[in-house]
Amino acid sequence: MALKYQIGVDAGGTHSTAIAYDMDGKELGRAEGGPGQINADYEGGINNIANVVNDLMNKIDGDCMRVLAGIAGLSVVGNAPEVAATISSKINNLPTRAITDSLLALYNGLEGDDGAVVIAGTGSVFNGLQDGHLISVGGYGNILGDEGSGYAIAVAAMKSALLSWDKREDNALIPMFTKLFGVEHMDDCNAKFYRMSNPEVASMAVHVAKLADSGDKDATRVIKDQAHLLARDIIISLDRYEDPKPMKIALTGSVLAKNEMMRGLIEDEVKTKYPDATFSVSNGENARGVIFDKSKDYHYFTNHEDR
Repeated sequence: MALKYQIGVDAGGTHSTAIAYDMDGKELGRAEGGPGQINADYEGGINNIANVVNDLMNKIDGDCMRVLAGIAGLSVVGNAPEVAATISSKINNLPTRAITDSLLALYNGLEGDDGAVVIAGTGSVFNGLQDGHLISVGGYGNILGDEGSGYAIAVAAMKSALLSWDKREDNALIPMFTKLFGVEHMDDCNAKFYRMSNPEVASMAVHVAKLADSGDKDATRVIKDQAHLLARDIIISLDRYEDPKPMKIALTGSVLAKNEMMRGLIEDEVKTKYPDATFSVSNGENARGVIFDKSKDYHYFTNHEDR
């Protein structure tokens, strides 16, 4: 009898990870590929997702039963069934479901339980689950939202540095940025900043966090402000739960996984209103969410008219 397995794909703004699991949840193999964020590059993102799935299937001797793709930017693009059908058409017409990367993280972080997952990486979003109902706050992209994300932290730090530069005030964020951009003056940072992609901007957040950890007041203010915005979103979401409210909250994404200061600030603020809230850091293997997905909403590719 041929081995039966399933594949979860975590398609983010910097890369895509596909992991295969047998039907009991044991990992069988994995593959890495290019970014799958489809609102930035729809065709490129779809092709990267399909390529990483095909690469993985070529490594495994068995029958893939379904593919769950958690895709960054899907909430912006919309029409998940069409996205799923398009991916399916490129991976041997396998049953495929397309969901947001945040929902995939929710499945993984909660392992089938009710509660919430807060993601803060390049972007940010809150997703909660209670009795099968999804509660979402944020996730509106870098222009309208993404509070507490790496992108938002870097932008806020850049604004702080520029304001201090205009005032000719000392601010440790100024030499941080001039060093990162390889220029002598803050005036020369703007043009380079505007040419950066969202992931490149977000990658500078780690330098802001390190500066805050060293005790710098300006960098710390940026981290505190962004932590407050994420805590606000968590409280808004918990307010929307029905009683009794699930209090399990998993944190994931590079910003929350690596920034202890930010996690502590968020937890302290949330617990002022919800002292029973429990926080954990998700393992980040969000492709594992396929194991806990109970949906029957998987699509085969047939033809364009059936999408």
